[in-house]
Amino acid sequence: MSQNLTRVIVTTDMEVDDMNSLVHLALYLNLLDVQAVVYTASQYHFLGDGVHTLGEVNSHWRTKGRRSYEWAVVPHESDPLAGELREYRPFPEHWIESLWSNEYTQAWPQLQANADAAGEPPYPTPAQMIERTFVGNVAFEGDVTEETEGSRVIAQAILDDDPRTLWLLSWGGMNTIVRALMSIAERYRAMPEWPAVQKRVHQKVRVMGVADGIGQDNSWLDHGRELFPELIFWRVPYMYGGYVDAKMAQPDSLPLFKAPWPEQNLTQENGPLMARYMLYGDGRAYENEPERFQFGKHARLDWGLEGMPAMQFERGDFMAEGDSMTYIPLLPFGLRGIDDRNFDTLLGRMFLDGHPDSDAPAGFAAIGTPIDGNPNPYLRAYQEDFAARAQWCAHDPAACSHPAHVAEVTTDRSAAAGERVVLAAAIVDPDGKGFDAHWDVAMDPSSYAGTQDLSLWQECTVSTAFIVPADAQPGDRFVSIDGTAVNSTSDITGIIGEHAVGDTIEVQVVRGTQIVTANVTLEESTPQASSTQRTEG
Repeated sequence: MSQNLTRVIVTTDMEVDDMNSLVHLALYLNLLDVQAVVYTASQYHFLGDGVHTLGEVNSHWRTKGRRSYEWAVVPHESDPLAGELREYRPFPEHWIESLWSNEYTQAWPQLQANADAAGEPPYPTPAQMIERTFVGNVAFEGDVTEETEGSRVIAQAILDDDPRTLWLLSWGGMNTIVRALMSIAERYRAMPEWPAVQKRVHQKVRVMGVADGIGQDNSWLDHGRELFPELIFWRVPYMYGGYVDAKMAQPDSLPLFKAPWPEQNLTQENGPLMARYMLYGDGRAYENEPERFQFGKHARLDWGLEGMPAMQFERGDFMAEGDSMTYIPLLPFGLRGIDDRNFDTLLGRMFLDGHPDSDAPAGFAAIGTPIDGNPNPYLRAYQEDFAARAQWCAHDPAACSHPAHVAEVTTDRSAAAGERVVLAAAIVDPDGKGFDAHWDVAMDPSSYAGTQDLSLWQECTVSTAFIVPADAQPGDRFVSIDGTAVNSTSDITGIIGEHAVGDTIEVQVVRGTQIVTANVTLEESTPQASSTQRTEG
């Protein structure tokens, strides 16, 4: 275990999209400290206990039951007859252990060799991942009646002395997580230290994957919220891995979700691990799933829900990773988003769900947002990183790409109006193939209205400099440079390109309700290297 890695526990109901998320996660296991993967139940999948029905253990279910695959039009409400179910679309038992024992075992030597070539931490061994896999509360949707191996592991992690934040990722129902919280409460609630225990949980635990606890069952609402009312649920504005991404991903990234790209770059010739990754129409049959949900056979998405028309996909289209958006924001790509919510993650700025926050978006950004409607700027780059990493599963380091990365960058600093600001980065290029370096302004984290108009960065360098206008104040916005109107960053770049180092140019800015004129002298930043790494300044 590395104390420098983000600490994670995954709970999953082993939906088909969960399986893909787990294969994807396996490629990044060396960049996260995944301490446990726990089977859990949900409104979509539960195994039963061989004795009881759903209604005997949970009167507040959400499952649509057999209606979900027997009715042409499925009501949005839960099935009142679902209480008679003794099991529902049971997932393949031991699927995760089999993945570690077989496909991951075959990929591990190459993954390890490539991690070493990239200068990254080592991958956990297959044996370690098997030891970290546990069965949680899988009998019924929302069942929290008994402690399980999985719930005890979660409770122990919450209460241990590890000072790191514990990220609980909910890929299915919340019931195993809630059972862990209930066990903690049962142990301490009647004791004087109970307030301190509550505070410890509130400070240490972060949940990803559900909206204020309203996930794939009602267990948090029924049992958990009253015990730990200040538990924090994080969300991100951009989604990843939806069932419709091959038709509705943002325009710049859409080709990376449509056939033939997923086959050519992910599943083909990348070994057994990536061969387990499922695509629309790839011929696979899913154990215990009815015909409606056999996407590998017919490549047709039809939930049967009113207002959601069926969609036909092409063979080899990206199918789904419904839960990868819980761990992708946690990956250490230098965006600082999990340490400071004022900065980005790969899926945008995190926000507190269910808590008043003036900066929180009203809801998820639509994945089909037009290209000029603020799409995720990191989506295409991340999908390409996924493809490069897929090659690590079956190829020697000499045949793979190991991305250049920023090892060190100028720390946060303050600057006064008129001050020259110098920024520099140290970039590691494991493959020695060269790289392009580009500085850009992180728009969302900035509280300065005109940040985008300070983008006078020197491209293709690992260092850059600019001068803060002498009378700049927070809230200033550039409107013209040397008499030319400024409407975008590209306008600034074009105007600056017409001038030489040492030239003094006239800049007009909006300050409140007034237009103020200032003179700015252009300075030179000396190129030091060439690179494709993006960093925030």
